[in-house]
Amino acid sequence: MTITQNETDENALLPGAEIVVGIRSLLVWAIVAATMLAVFLQGGMSSCSGGVTGSGGFLDATGRPTDVTPMCGSVTVSAHPLVYVAIGVIVLFSLTRILGRADTVACALGILHNARLVIVVLTLVTFVVGHWAISTLHVEDWNNYSLFAPVPFASFDISTRPMGATG
Repeated sequence: MTITQNETDENALLPGAEIVVGIRSLLVWAIVAATMLAVFLQGGMSSCSGGVTGSGGFLDATGRPTDVTPMCGSVTVSAHPLVYVAIGVIVLFSLTRILGRADTVACALGILHNARLVIVVLTLVTFVVGHWAISTLHVEDWNNYSLFAPVPFASFDISTRPMGATG
């Protein structure tokens, strides 16, 4: 059987289809990475540093009676918004780099592969740092506390209130 020119043209892929598939793959990886961070990188803790005596008074964090209302607080951690911005910048930078420097399909696919790899590494580092940050968080006294906030990877939302106050 011989193949004519018309049959070859009808079955041929769109020129640059490999690059379009690579770009689609990069976008899927970026969306999945951002979704995984939003869904699975969350944690929190809450506590009150003190308590109430049987007669209605207050106890401080060491268990001694006090006239000052003990503080309660809560902390939640999530991925820092800069991580999502970084994922978007990686996608845009790789597409810009393809337009400016890629002279072959193989070069363009290499740029897309490297961009996917950077997104995966950034996501994994963010998971590790975020989980480490929330697992090492221990607040003994909500009047005076400090925590290590890994700013480019995780962000904390801290709220304090006097014991008995709602909100």
